[in-house]
Amino acid sequence: MLRWFMSSMPMSMVMVIAVIFTLPHTAFSQVVNQSADLQNSKKNNGMTGTTIVENIDVSDDAILPLSLPATLINTPRTVALNWSAAEMLLSLGIKPVALTSINGYRKWQSNHPALPDGVAEVGNRAFPSLPAVIKQKPDLIIGYPFRHARLLDELNAIAPTLLLQQFARFEQTDYRYMDQMRSNYLLLAERVGKTALAKQQLLEMDAELARLRVILASEDLQGKKIAYGKFVGMGYGLRVFSKQSLAASIATQLGLDYQWDITLPGKDFTHLQLEQIKMLQDTALILVQETAGKGERMMTSPLWAQHQFVKNDDIYTVSPLWSFGGPVSVVRMARAFTHTLLEKNHAR
Repeated sequence: MLRWFMSSMPMSMVMVIAVIFTLPHTAFSQVVNQSADLQNSKKNNGMTGTTIVENIDVSDDAILPLSLPATLINTPRTVALNWSAAEMLLSLGIKPVALTSINGYRKWQSNHPALPDGVAEVGNRAFPSLPAVIKQKPDLIIGYPFRHARLLDELNAIAPTLLLQQFARFEQTDYRYMDQMRSNYLLLAERVGKTALAKQQLLEMDAELARLRVILASEDLQGKKIAYGKFVGMGYGLRVFSKQSLAASIATQLGLDYQWDITLPGKDFTHLQLEQIKMLQDTALILVQETAGKGERMMTSPLWAQHQFVKNDDIYTVSPLWSFGGPVSVVRMARAFTHTLLEKNHAR
């Protein structure tokens, strides 16, 4: 009976059911209830596509479906040498006593969760100030191998140091940041005594991804071919994230078909110049809406208009997002992708 029932469904809905059946019981129940609510609202209350879009909050002050602590504590005393570590600590209810490049966290990480006042600055991410770190008398230092492996002995001499991997090593051809993030988050949570909270947040993150996947399936957007990119300065052109990236894993879990799979060594992206962008072919592009002028040289070129995704009006814009964080960044990015796809789909 079940086999006949499944065979009568569109393939996109079969894929959604397969995903939500893999969720733990509590997350599964939540998604089933939300899916039923969505269908009932559309049927009984005349819910329109616009209403669905409005119900996906992508504002800066959006309340995320994560059990984020309302108050922060500063025990253990932690020093975060990068922004992803700071995001994860704040998500677990730990206020770092110090952080590198504080203004960068508030601008480039996008300040989610918000960094409170009273956090000391200890240099920049590439060159943290060891005397400033010593002054904070930390119980734990968190960085990443990419920049801090060379300092590991000096850092360990100050306090126990945890380096959480961000980019793939050369031999890790199947590396996915989403998988690494889960391991990183649980490892960090264990070190600060927040394992139960981290596990709960990861379940809630998965439930939100499944909920958004159901919405996209209901709008016939399952399997849409996409890539995610942003314009960068210094002549680098368009940065397109590869299948190793957080963006690609999120897109895949939303039921989208992530296309770009070329990356620079030790990174999860590559840079395309104007004439190379044609390599995207007919793939839709989710593009970060940067400050005025960024990418203008490319987008005003006659060559830009010749690319297939431009001709197809298949560009979707999102606000700046952080591509290397924890559950907070995952939920924000997933909501942003879903919102922009639905918004433009309904406007057509």
